[in-house]
Amino acid sequence: MNVNFAGGNESFLALFNPRSVAVIGASKNPRKMGHQCLLSLRDMGYPGPVYPIHPQEKEILGFPVHPHLNRVGGEVDLAILTVPAAGALAALVACREKGVKGAVVITAGFREVEDPGGADLQERMAEVASKGGIRIIGPNTFGMVNVQARLNASFTPIFSRLKAGKISVVSQSGGVSHLIGYQAIDEGVGLAKVIGLGNRCNVDFADLLPFLAGDEDTRSLILFIEGQDDPRSLIRALRAFTPRKPVVAMKAGKSAASLKAARSHTGSLAGRSEIYEAALRQAGAVVVQDPGELLDTAKILSLMAPPAGRKVAVLSFQAGPGILLTDEVERNGLAMAEFSSPTQERLNRILPPLTIRTNPVDLAFARDERAFEEIVRLILAEENVDALVVFLLHHPFMTPRRIKGPLLRQ
Repeated sequence: MNVNFAGGNESFLALFNPRSVAVIGASKNPRKMGHQCLLSLRDMGYPGPVYPIHPQEKEILGFPVHPHLNRVGGEVDLAILTVPAAGALAALVACREKGVKGAVVITAGFREVEDPGGADLQERMAEVASKGGIRIIGPNTFGMVNVQARLNASFTPIFSRLKAGKISVVSQSGGVSHLIGYQAIDEGVGLAKVIGLGNRCNVDFADLLPFLAGDEDTRSLILFIEGQDDPRSLIRALRAFTPRKPVVAMKAGKSAASLKAARSHTGSLAGRSEIYEAALRQAGAVVVQDPGELLDTAKILSLMAPPAGRKVAVLSFQAGPGILLTDEVERNGLAMAEFSSPTQERLNRILPPLTIRTNPVDLAFARDERAFEEIVRLILAEENVDALVVFLLHHPFMTPRRIKGPLLRQ
C-alpha cells in the first residue's frame, strides 16, 4: 500500500534517529524476541529513553517496564513490535494514539503466509499507519540498525558489535542481512545502516533510496532483492540514486523453486531474474551473483568516486588474467578502453614487443616499479579511460609491497 508522508525524507527521522524507543511485547524470557530486542538496544548503548511494554513485569534488563504504551509519560518516536500477529494491529493502533511515527514490526504471520487472512491483516495495518503517518519497517523482519546513532532495533544483539562505516544495506532477507552483518564484524568493515524490509508494509526500496541518497553516513549501498510488486518504481529510484552513490545489487529467485520460495518468504512477486538484472544494470547498479560479493564490492565502491563513464583499462602481470578480466568487463556491461595514439606510442616504447601492449596491458616484462608507475600515470591521464583495474600476481621484480607506493601516489 503506497502512502504519501508529509515531510518527505524527514518522515524517516523517527525510524532511524528516534529520540526514544518503546518495545511492545518486551519479555524477561531470553528465548523471546522481546527480550532480544531489549538486549540489542542495551548492548549497542542506545542513548535515549527505552520503554519496555508488558502488562505484568516491573523491570527487564534494568529498564523500568510500563503496562501499556499510553502509560509512558514521555513521547515515543519509535516502537518495536514483537507481539503475536493477532495483537499487532491493536499495538499499532496504540502507537497511532500515542503519536509514534516509526515502527519496526518484527512479528511474522502476515502477507507471507498462505492464509489470506495474513494479507488482510497487513492491509489493515497499512491503513492504520496511513492515518497516523507511521513509517513501518516490516512486518516479518529481523529489524534494522543505525550504527552511527547506536540504534540496534533488531532481535540480533551481536549486531551491536558493528563498527560505524559508510556502507548501508537494504535487504528483503533477514538471513542475507545477517550474512553481511556477520561478515562485516569478522572483517572489521564498517556499516552505516542495515535495514530488513520484510513484507514492505509501507516502506520499500523505492521509498528508502531518496532518503539514503541524502544520508551523509551512506557512501555506497547494498540491495538484496527477492521481488517487487512495482519494479518500475525501484528502477526509477535507482536511476536517480546511482549518479550520486554506487549501488551493489543481487536478485534472488533464478529457478522456479526459488521463485516460489521468495513468494512464501516475504510475499513478493519475484519476476524473471534475467529481466530484473538487466534493468538493474541499466539503472546503474553493479549486479553480483554471490552474496559473499556484496560487501566486498560495496567496500571497494565506498572508497572511490563513481567513474565518469564505462571505459575500463586493465593492467595485469600475466596475459591470462588480463583476458579473464576483459571477459568480466564485457559481462558487466562495461567496455574495454581504446588508447589514443600518443598513449599507445608511449606504451610501445616502455614495454618490449613480446608483451601485449594494447588493452589489456601485459606487464610481465616491465622493467621495474618506475616503469610501472609511468604506465599507471600514463593510463590515468588517458581521456578514453574512466577506470583502471590492476591485477596482481607473483612477479620476480614487482611485489605488491613494491608497487603499492606507485599506485598510492596517483
